[in-house]
Amino acid sequence: MDLVRDVLDKQLVDREGTPLGRVDGVVLELRVNEPPRVDAFELGAVVLARRLHPRLESWVRQVRARLSVRKTARYRIPWEKVQEIHFKHIQVDVRAIDTPAFDWERWLRRKVVRHLPGGE
Repeated sequence: MDLVRDVLDKQLVDREGTPLGRVDGVVLELRVNEPPRVDAFELGAVVLARRLHPRLESWVRQVRARLSVRKTARYRIPWEKVQEIHFKHIQVDVRAIDTPAFDWERWLRRKVVRHLPGGE
């Protein structure tokens, strides 16, 4: 499998088919006298920014520290949670609503949507 071609930027979906975000990074485990092994997938703007440029990562970290409602800058999905790698998406054994990837959705629901007519 070519990790860059087949995994990076591919859509992640939870066990119920809910989109979870895209794979922004791959964490490898380096082993002595053995090939590297995939340990986890990483999600988050900081991870994507690191792929593009170190200075961009630093800037995104600063902006995130001031504006983000997410508890963590990056979220890791362990390789053990990967159920299937499809052509268009990767299915993982987690519930999207329970992950930090949905922190913004929870915040919007609590602070904005519930105040709209019919938002309850």
